[in-house]
Amino acid sequence: MNNISNLTAHLGPLGAVGTKGRSLTMSLGTVTHRVGLLSSLLAATMLLGGCSPQPAPTPDPQQSNLVGTAGLVDFDAGYLSIGNGPAIVDLYLDPICPYCKIFEASNGQFLFDKVDRNKATLRIHPVAVLDRLSNGTNYPTRAAAALVDVAANHPGSLRDYLSSLYEHQPAENTAGLSNTELTTLAEQAGATLNWHSLQSQYEQWIHEHTAQALQGPLPTTDVSALQQVPTAIVSGRLCTGNSDQTARFVAFYATKSGVHQ
Repeated sequence: MNNISNLTAHLGPLGAVGTKGRSLTMSLGTVTHRVGLLSSLLAATMLLGGCSPQPAPTPDPQQSNLVGTAGLVDFDAGYLSIGNGPAIVDLYLDPICPYCKIFEASNGQFLFDKVDRNKATLRIHPVAVLDRLSNGTNYPTRAAAALVDVAANHPGSLRDYLSSLYEHQPAENTAGLSNTELTTLAEQAGATLNWHSLQSQYEQWIHEHTAQALQGPLPTTDVSALQQVPTAIVSGRLCTGNSDQTARFVAFYATKSGVHQ
C-alpha cells in the first residue's frame, strides 16, 4: 500500500499542475487525478480530466447480452452487490486507479463491517476509465471483468478478490498484471476464472457500463455522470473529500445513510 504521507508530499498542492503535465484536484468524493497539457490551462477546470480525456466512449455495437442477475452481479443495473442492509453505498472503482486503492485501504473495512452487521448494502460498480494507462493491455478492463466473473460464479470470494486486486495493484503506465497473475490471485481467493466468458462477455459488459456511467445519469442519485474515480455515493448523496479521510467518510456515512448504526 502506498504511504499516504509520502504520496501527499510527492503530489504537492492539490490543483497544481505538475512537471509532467498532470493536474490534481479534490472533489466529489475523492482525490482524483487529471492529465492535461502544460500549455492548456483549461485542463485544470475539466472535471473528468485524467479519468477520460477523450469524449465518453460509445458502447460497441456488439452487445454483451448479459441481463438479469448471477451470483452477486446485477447485469442490468451495472453493479456487484454485497450485503442486504438498508443503507445503500455505491462505489465506482477502476482497478488501476491509485486513489481507489487508497479509498479501499482507508474505508473498505468500515464498509464491510456495516455489511456484516446488516446495516448496509455495498454496490461495487467496476469501471475501466484508465485503460490508456496500461500500455495497451487494457488492464482495467481485464481486471474489472475478472472481478465480475468472481462475483457471478464465486460470490463468496468477491471480497477477498477485490482486496487482493488493490493489494497487488500495478502502477499506472505499466502493462498491469497478466491474465495468469489475475488467475493466480483468484485462486488464492478461492475462485477460478473462465477466460472465455471474460473475454467474450464480461469485458464487453464492462465497456458498456463504463460508457453508460460516463454518459450518465448515475442511478439513484442526482449526479449527472461519472466524473472521476473513485466516486462514493451514500443513500443517493455524493461524498466529498480525500480518499484517505476515513473520519470524514465515516461522519458523512453516519449523516446520510439514514440508518441507526
